[in-house]
Amino acid sequence: MNEQRNDFELLSGFAREGDQDAFAEIVRRHLDLVYATALRKAQDEGAAQEVAQNVFAALARKAWRFASDDSLPAWLYKAALLESREWLRGEMRRRRREQNAAELGTTMNTPQDEPALRALIPLLDEALLSLREKDRAALLLRFYESRPLRAVGTSLGVGEDAAQKRVAGALEKVADYFRRRGFRTATAGAVAAALERTASSAPASVANAVISAASQVAPAAILGWAGPVARLASLSKAQTVALCAALVVAPMSWEWHAHLEAKRHLLELHTQLEATRTDRAEVQTEIERYQKTTARLSAALADESSLAARRAAAADEFAAWRQRLHALLAAEDYRWPADSPFVRIPKSIVRKLETNRPVRPPGVLTQAARELLGLTSEEREQIENAFRAHFAAIDQLIDTRVYETNALAPYPSRFGIPSGAVASQVWTIPPLGDQVDTLSKGLETSLQNTLGPDRWSITQGQMGMIGTDTLRRVLNLDAAQNPQQIAVWIFDEGGKPAVGYGWQGNGGAFSRGDIPLDIFKPGPPPDSGMSSGELLGASNLPGGVVERMMNWLQQQAAALPEKEGPR
Repeated sequence: MNEQRNDFELLSGFAREGDQDAFAEIVRRHLDLVYATALRKAQDEGAAQEVAQNVFAALARKAWRFASDDSLPAWLYKAALLESREWLRGEMRRRRREQNAAELGTTMNTPQDEPALRALIPLLDEALLSLREKDRAALLLRFYESRPLRAVGTSLGVGEDAAQKRVAGALEKVADYFRRRGFRTATAGAVAAALERTASSAPASVANAVISAASQVAPAAILGWAGPVARLASLSKAQTVALCAALVVAPMSWEWHAHLEAKRHLLELHTQLEATRTDRAEVQTEIERYQKTTARLSAALADESSLAARRAAAADEFAAWRQRLHALLAAEDYRWPADSPFVRIPKSIVRKLETNRPVRPPGVLTQAARELLGLTSEEREQIENAFRAHFAAIDQLIDTRVYETNALAPYPSRFGIPSGAVASQVWTIPPLGDQVDTLSKGLETSLQNTLGPDRWSITQGQMGMIGTDTLRRVLNLDAAQNPQQIAVWIFDEGGKPAVGYGWQGNGGAFSRGDIPLDIFKPGPPPDSGMSSGELLGASNLPGGVVERMMNWLQQQAAALPEKEGPR
């Protein structure tokens, strides 16, 4: 509840119940405002006290007229101005207005070095009356009753910040009022200073005198019907006519007001109904969304249940397979069922097993070699890295020493370039020296550390076996002391150019001669997803020489005439 409401309650308590303490609180709250206004106008403390008594006596008589939204400080200020003017007309007619301003400056102790401030004070009341009631009440509460901004805001029904803005705006409006009347230097600060200079606090004796006089003017007898009857008796004829007209119009106004109130209530109900419908539609939408989400979650739960069932079935199947495998491994015989991809053989036999070219350049192990050795992913990576390093080092040695020749050297061999060859090319690789032995020992050490004794024995046999498709041949471990020759040629086979190639060295040789030349033309190879290098099938030849062979064959194939139609 704000302070303005408290003023109304105090006046109502006084008017209805004769509460003298309530009226005394009103006097103490607003006496400084009335006293300062009267003192500024009458320029006499005794006159100011008399004016204050008359103003509050009038308030006691008219207390029943105030409504809850009336501003009591604004009413008291106007009443003080009117009462002061009446007093001046009766007691101080001989004084001139110019003398009023000078004597007012002396009474208010205005410094002599503030002529602008002294000039503003005589017009201060006119400036305040030019304001709206709430703006004027804000200045009166702030300066004449010395209220803090929070109390001013409470009295006006606003917050502290809004009260500060209203006081500042009212000061600026008063300053504009003065500037429109020729006071060009008038500012909000000057107006505030003038208000502070003209503010005065009434002595305690004045408050007691005013309260005593007001209580005599409006005794507690106004309770019940005595007050209204007395007021009716004091009405003039015109006021009586107006009251009668009001009594006639009042029922009609009440009915009209009731009709408007019912219409407003109906409109509110209609608005509430529309809002309820909107809320219902939103709730229905949310329900549908939740239903869809529930259905989706139910489907996901069903899928998860099905997946869990499949997982459980797979786990059961794997457990059964593991149990069966364990039984097979623990059996005394070596016979496994035909549906198993594995067989069980003794280790003594595993050592004698071998695979055809177990590793292919540039160091990739075949599937058969991985299964035979039982490699883990880490072991496979380590072994393939060791093979890659070996192939790269051998190819680098060959690249620095290989050279081209026109014919095969007179080495003992089991192949030769056909006499009908239309073109041929031969590359000779001289012995590579002790570096090959060093590379071979490093590779063996790496493989032995990774495989362990049992599996190394299988690999060691392959590395010591001589043949065209053995691990020793693929790794070129005999290149240290033995020269090598690789030849490639082109010959006519059934009217179509074909490619043949051969290798010899270390007392051995191999050759091939069934590859069409046109597959080495630029573009994808015909009727196959393999590259031309894979079609050459030279995975057991040194990588550097294979690259030279491919370049030579592509040059020869590019020289072939284009054929019409599909190849």
